[in-house]
Amino acid sequence: MRLFIRNKWLTLRGSSYVRDEHEQDVLKVQGKFFTFTRKKFVKDLQGNVLYIVRNKFWYLFHRQAFVLDPSGKVKLAHLSKKIFTLHDHYNITTAEHGEVVVRGNILGYDYHIFENEKEIGHVSRMISLRDSFVLDIEEGADWQFYCAVVIAIDNIIDKLRSDASSSYSYSSSDN
Repeated sequence: MRLFIRNKWLTLRGSSYVRDEHEQDVLKVQGKFFTFTRKKFVKDLQGNVLYIVRNKFWYLFHRQAFVLDPSGKVKLAHLSKKIFTLHDHYNITTAEHGEVVVRGNILGYDYHIFENEKEIGHVSRMISLRDSFVLDIEEGADWQFYCAVVIAIDNIIDKLRSDASSSYSYSSSDN
């Protein structure tokens, strides 16, 4: 199954949409206007919240994100970006899906998803002015959950980019 996850052109909240290979909407992603944790709501087409995705507020050395149930109280997945590695590498702790690992290349945006050591998906970035991803997921896999995982990884990367640009701005203004 092929899915396209794209940020909307004009959005103040970081909203996105998910479409299938026939360009039919399958999910909506709505971000909050003001949030420190980049909270996003993954919804079905009727507007029912399926998952809540957010970054961890406090972190020491590595970035983390969560995929929560619709109430926002139960952690369904805990994503942790490994540090000190040549490749992008995310360990995902879940109760329902077993051991999930996402590995990517050093340039990022080209990830392989492994569930219990079996590759079940691939994520790649589309060339675009806005964040756009293609998720190829094995038939029978929980595609809605893995869309939420891709959004969580994008949240972590966006936070890394904003931290890097703000530290660069701060240090360059000191000179």
